[in-house]
Amino acid sequence: MRSIAAAAGVCPMTVSLALRNDRSVSAETCGRIQKLARTLGYRPDPMLTHLMQHLRASRTTKAGVNLAVLATLDAQFVRRLIDGATARAGRLGYALDRIDLRVFANKPAALTRALSARGIAGVLLGPSADPVDYSTLLDWKKFAVVAMTYSVFEPRVHRMVTHHYDNAVRTFALLEERGFRRIGLAMTSDMEFRANHSYTGAYYRAGGITHLQSAPILYLDRTTRRDIPAWFDRHRLQAVVVANANQVENFLVPALGNRRCAKIALACLDYEAETRIAGMDQRFEIIGGHAIDALVAQIHRNERGLPENPTIGMVEGHWTELHGLYPFRK
Repeated sequence: MRSIAAAAGVCPMTVSLALRNDRSVSAETCGRIQKLARTLGYRPDPMLTHLMQHLRASRTTKAGVNLAVLATLDAQFVRRLIDGATARAGRLGYALDRIDLRVFANKPAALTRALSARGIAGVLLGPSADPVDYSTLLDWKKFAVVAMTYSVFEPRVHRMVTHHYDNAVRTFALLEERGFRRIGLAMTSDMEFRANHSYTGAYYRAGGITHLQSAPILYLDRTTRRDIPAWFDRHRLQAVVVANANQVENFLVPALGNRRCAKIALACLDYEAETRIAGMDQRFEIIGGHAIDALVAQIHRNERGLPENPTIGMVEGHWTELHGLYPFRK
């Protein structure tokens, strides 16, 4: 670094900051020093880099809050995401503040000022009830950002989500291993974007390359109570997979009745402990923790703004079956 500093006519500290794209050094100077470093054959020591990141993360920050999660939806799975993120942030020496975006509706400048005033360097984007475009939500170049959902479709940012496709493939494969051949998938239409179309893709893939006889997907919010038994009987279903466990109590049981539900296997792609429906626990706490890791890594690298090449990290679900596949049997 001293050699680079001498060649660039700056001090070694400026070189260190420029190599990390620190905002205290102009973009022009960073570019010039980084180009010179490549010319001189500079390569960072990975062990030393790791140590410095550890030391920076261990320091007590001046601001009481330096990370934030921006959310509008108050649902159980969102709370699990935030709980996991909060716990992980605390272990890394950060505090995580939840900010309700409804307070800043159509006020991007106010939101940016509020985040900056709190010393927030990175933001997590929580799920929303509907697909949303946050392109004008705030001044993105000031913050590192990671989304914990597909429901924020713009801007394109790094994401940490559950592995919807793998979870669904494993669920259908498990049912087939248990001897079920005629399987139906029922879900609400909003799951199309929430799962990034992975559930439908996995369902049709299972029907195309296995012995499963799949029925047309039943969209519960587009049908009447009479449509559900007609769909069920027409395809003589042995098992039904729902996207969310509560859809059994809210849709299937009222339409089919307990007696008929007791004769079929039921599984869900989003397990909830309060229900008796077996399925995939999406590990929301772990997703929140990994989202914090990804966010803090950006901060350590002094990366701010929207990424040129967004990435998606996925967490595999865990099959959970406490009451078998026939929860309505006595």
